[in-house]
This record gives sequence, C-alpha cells and structure tokens, in this order.
Amino acid sequence: MFGLIGYLAMCLFAGGCNKSDDPADTYKPLTGDPVDGIRIAWDYSSMQKLAPQGDRTLGWVGYPRVRRLNDGRLIAVYETQGNGEMVESTDNGKHWSQPVLTFQKHTYTNNQGESTDVNIANTELIQLQNGDLVMACNYRPAKDEIAPFAIAIRRSTDGGQSWSESQVIYEAGPRFRDGCWEPAFLQLPNGELQVYFANESPFRTSDEQNISMIHSTDNGMSWSEDVKTVCFREGRRDGMPVPLLVNDEILVAIEDNKIGQFKPYIVRSKVSENWKTPVLANSPHRESALLKPLPDDIYAGAPYLMKLPSGEVILSYQTTSGRTTDWERSTMEVAIGDQTGSNFTKLSRPFAVPLDREAKWNSISLWDERTIVAAATTSFRSPNCEVWIIKGHLIPELKAVAGDIQVDGNINEWGADFPIFIGHQGEANLRAAIRHHDDKLFIGVNVNDSQLTSDSNNRIRADGVYLYLDANNQNLLEPGEGLCRFWCNFKGETKLEKGDRGQWKEVELDGVQAVAKTKSDTGYQIEFEIPLAAIQQNKLADFRINLGLVNYSQSAGIQEENLVNSVAEASNTWCRVTFR
Repeated sequence: MFGLIGYLAMCLFAGGCNKSDDPADTYKPLTGDPVDGIRIAWDYSSMQKLAPQGDRTLGWVGYPRVRRLNDGRLIAVYETQGNGEMVESTDNGKHWSQPVLTFQKHTYTNNQGESTDVNIANTELIQLQNGDLVMACNYRPAKDEIAPFAIAIRRSTDGGQSWSESQVIYEAGPRFRDGCWEPAFLQLPNGELQVYFANESPFRTSDEQNISMIHSTDNGMSWSEDVKTVCFREGRRDGMPVPLLVNDEILVAIEDNKIGQFKPYIVRSKVSENWKTPVLANSPHRESALLKPLPDDIYAGAPYLMKLPSGEVILSYQTTSGRTTDWERSTMEVAIGDQTGSNFTKLSRPFAVPLDREAKWNSISLWDERTIVAAATTSFRSPNCEVWIIKGHLIPELKAVAGDIQVDGNINEWGADFPIFIGHQGEANLRAAIRHHDDKLFIGVNVNDSQLTSDSNNRIRADGVYLYLDANNQNLLEPGEGLCRFWCNFKGETKLEKGDRGQWKEVELDGVQAVAKTKSDTGYQIEFEIPLAAIQQNKLADFRINLGLVNYSQSAGIQEENLVNSVAEASNTWCRVTFR
C-alpha cells in the first residue's frame, strides 16, 4: 500500500501540479476537441475463422453476413467458388455447423442452345417480422450474351431447416457491363419487404449505374414489376447499397465515385416518401458519410450499415487509407455515427492486415446488446481469402458508480459490469470499471494474461497498467497541469507522474493506494484508490480517463495499448466520465 494525499492535495487541489510562480510565465497547454460518445473496442481473442473449416481447401471464400435470429441462433452466409453456403451456431458462436449449400452454381441454356455456368455471389439474409427467413443472391453468368444477370431469393418458414426453390425476382442484361449486383434487404414497419441493388441495366450505352429497389407486400411471395430508382449521379456509378431504418427515415449506404476514388455516402428518404423521387447528384438527401472527408485519391468502398440498441449508426467500408494505392489490398475500417446516421468518426480497424494482404467485402451486425461482430473476406493469415469474424465491445459513455470498495487487489466485490475493454493487439486483455465513495475514486482492473513478464531491475519494464486522469476535463493535447499518470505493474510496483509543460514528471507517492494481485496463471488484478481532493478542484465534476495495457518482453520491449481512439498524451481523446 502507498499513497499520495499529502503531496497531491497540496499541488493539484490548489490548481494543479507545479503551477509556476513566475508572473512572466505565459505557457498555456494546447487544447483539442473532446472525443465523446460510444467507442468500439475490438477483441483479438474473439477472432474465429468461419470458412473454410478444418482441412477443407478453397481458393476463395467471402462476402460474409452474420445474423442473430429471434431464437438466439447465429447464422452466417457467404459465397465460395460459385456457390452460396451457410453455417449455424446454437451455442453463441462457440461452435459452428458444417456448411450447408444455399444457392448452387448451375448451367443455363438459352433458346439457341447456348450454355453457360451461372455463379452465385453476394448472398444476403433477413428474418422477417413473421419469423420467416429470406435469402438473396446475385446470379452472375460466366459468359456474356447467354443468360441474364439476376437477383434471386429463397425462403424458409421453419427457421432454416428447409428452403424453397430459388425464385428470380429481377433480371438485368445478359452481359457483365449491363448487370445487376449486391442485393440487400429492408423490411419497413408496415411489412413491405424491399430489395436494393446496384443496377447497370438501364444504361446499355454507358458505364453509368444507379441504385434500384423492388418491393413485396406479401413477405416476398410476389414482387413489384416497377423498379424504383433510389439514387443516381449522372456519369458516375452509385454502387453496393445497404439500407437501414433509422427513426422515420430509410438510409442507404452507397459507394459514390463523385470525384476520384469511391467514398462512402448516405442517401436518405422519409419512410412516408419511400423514394418517390430519386436522390440525384446535388440532392440535400445525399451526403458524404465521414465527418473528416478522405482525399480524392483514397479508395473507400463497399460500405455496410447497422444500428446499435442505443441508436447510434455504425458504418463499415474497405479502404486504402494509410496503405498502398492498390484497392485490391484495402482493409476493413469501421466508423461511428450519430443517431441520425451522420457525422461518422472514431475510426477503427477490426483486423490487423499486412500491406500485401486484404480484408474486403465486409459486414457488421449486432451480436448482443453490448457487442457487435465484424465479418471479413481476408487473406491476413492465409494466401487465399477466408471468412473471419471478430467481436467488438461497445464502450458506453462512462459513469463512476457509487460504491464502497476495499482496496485489496480482489475485484470480486465489483460485480460483473466492467464496461472498459482493451485487447485488440494480442491475447492479453483488460477490463475495468469505475466507482466512487466518500470523496474517493476507485478503478478496478482485471487483466487476462497467461504469461507475466518483468525486468527485476526496472519497475516499468513489466506487464502492468497505466491509469491516466484529466481531473478537470481540460481536453489537453499534451501532458499539462491537472493531468496525472499512475503506473502499477502486476507485482504492485508503482510510479506516479503529472503533466508538466508537455511532459510527464515523476512525483513522490504519498497517499494514493494501489494493490495488485496475480491470478494463478491467468493474469492479475489491480485496484486503485485516489482521493478526489488530490486530483480534482471541482468535486464530482466530469473528468476524463484512459488506460494503457502494457505487455513487456525482452525481445519486443514495452508494448502499450491504450483505450480505443485514445492517445496517451492527449486527454481530449480520453473517455469522459460522469458521476452517478
């Protein structure tokens, strides 16, 4: 046990550590815009390969979609070598069934006796309001001028145990340049079932493409003959639509090549309007999705959309940003929007993909109330593309909950709610929670790490945790007055630093408690106790927090992973905490 009350109560409570007495001192720390709202923390330990399974070898597997059904089962659909397949899990993703064929590559023969193989692509799945499952795919003929490119569906009324024969619901031209592509479902509150798709068929003399939609009023048994144009930019190629119902609007994420490379855009229509008029190039109902637009020469296509239970809209896409200029080597990126489906920011990349590999044709969906899942077509661990998934933990806006804690390194009294997660870079991960009682702040940390390492000659060169606090919610861009950094390794060795003119300066520990306790071979726990008077001028005011999970090895040295979207030196990027 150790502490800090004497020293910090003197220097921090009185206006921050080491405030200069020099009246000529004009130093002012730089401040930045606060990064607030939910975050998505990807969990390296949750990664799974869904296809191919076992010793099965396939040249290409991809375009995955994962759905949680009403009965709790998980279904994943994907395409592979001209066919569509499905796998199922009944134990929350711990195990997956053997693949089942959903749409099969087949031969089409026209009236002139000419034949071609028809490949299956872009499988999608929806569970309707009545519980039925409907699956869609894109028919892609191998040869031109014989069979039409088309959208087809199948349905199941028994939870996926059996499926109807394939039903073609739209046909485009019989050639690649006049095809239709990438079907995606939406069901409106009134029961209308819609299929959105990219469509070249109306433009037989140009390379243009629009987003089209057909609908059904009988749960997909029959379909409208009229085709609505959802959006169109003259001379360009709106593509890869994914619809989403948000409040009283229909949002469709598309890729739009307005200038240069494709970028994610959102087009929208009121449900009551239901695309009465197309969203054209200069419509106010067409907007660039990202709050900070990418340069024209950066590719960011193949978007996907989902909505969280809390209302925020999540966007994914594949991009070359920070990589090579080859779009074939792009990787998956995820951005968080607001509850209207605008202003997407707080970017993250679910998979660590080498520059000569890819993670494309991705999707995102809800796993449970506090977790999403990203699914990718990726070669990050194989020369061939495979289907991988990874879970992302939703970190909400944080609250310091009232509760007395005995600081002994045992976190059993904390309960099960640990909303902070760090663990994207490796198998080791961290969960943390915040409590307060009697003018004291408590941080409980649980680290899973099967191999604990330290340097006996240096307390910092060890597995451990940094705790960062911005006591007055100052949103600084550098370590300054009022910011503190606490270090505790798995052996309980500690260090305290405070911000001072852009640097961390070590101070003596005198009053704060921190206790570490190892958990056999599975990791360690740390409890911090910090008097509010030592770090905060305004009692129970909002503050900002960041944690850094440190893994140490003699070969790699110190590797620190901070809370997602947080920068260790910049408190404006840390999570805001309110007292409850």
